[in-house]
Amino acid sequence: MASLSFREKSKLEALLGMESGYVLEFSNSSFARFIGDVCNIDIYNGKGYEEYASKANKLRQIWNNENDLVVGNLLNALLDEYVDYKQRIDEYHPSDEHDVGEMRIVASRLLGNAIKLDIPVQREETLKTLQEDINNALSRNQPTLVLDRLHTFSTKFLRQICTEHGITVVDNKGINLPLHSLAGMLKKHYEQNPVFDSDFVPLAIQNNIALFDRFNAIRNNQSYAHDNVVLGNMEAEFVVRTMINTISFIEAIERYRISNSAAPALEDIDTENDDLPF
Repeated sequence: MASLSFREKSKLEALLGMESGYVLEFSNSSFARFIGDVCNIDIYNGKGYEEYASKANKLRQIWNNENDLVVGNLLNALLDEYVDYKQRIDEYHPSDEHDVGEMRIVASRLLGNAIKLDIPVQREETLKTLQEDINNALSRNQPTLVLDRLHTFSTKFLRQICTEHGITVVDNKGINLPLHSLAGMLKKHYEQNPVFDSDFVPLAIQNNIALFDRFNAIRNNQSYAHDNVVLGNMEAEFVVRTMINTISFIEAIERYRISNSAAPALEDIDTENDDLPF
């Protein structure tokens, strides 16, 4: 369910003319095409949407059934349609601009709450392309399409970090180590080269190694990487969310490590010519 308040839903219903059962100027067929293009949802025959209802009630079902990312993207698309429609009939007034602006803020909040892979990827152009593909699939409510790409991203990302630390990324036969093995090697490195004052970080990574191992299995047996029976959307979204949180955590560790290693020691700072405030 999207995190829309009662007031926000009421404002949207008034803006889109939903009290009549309609949504803007959409016909049933144009509404179905619009929702399909924006959300990848079959609004009249898809799972959870089979029951006949008005277009307004179909939109309410989306608000109740889908996550913040899907609803945030849909809200922005509906606001674009609203502005286009009002301008075509020459009825776009300052009050409309105010209401649209208010709802844009709501859409931004929803998108800010949404699952998204947001990691600085200066290391390699391929990682940037993979990240864009992942976020595009998530914005279209297709977490099953993300599983294979996210596995590739995670493996390349951890391989890059391990290489930067001088950690081997191949076995004794020269074969690339799998994702969970890379995580295990990185965890050992953090134990031997502590960055933090507690053992929380190595322990957290240790607890996630089993998840990386199971992610390998999902990628090989339940994703579009091969001719598989693909994981359902709900479970795929949970897997994606968990793995994104895990690799984002590792990326945060690396940012912390780099920022601390780059900071000059106090004795290396030349204060002889500084104008001190005391």
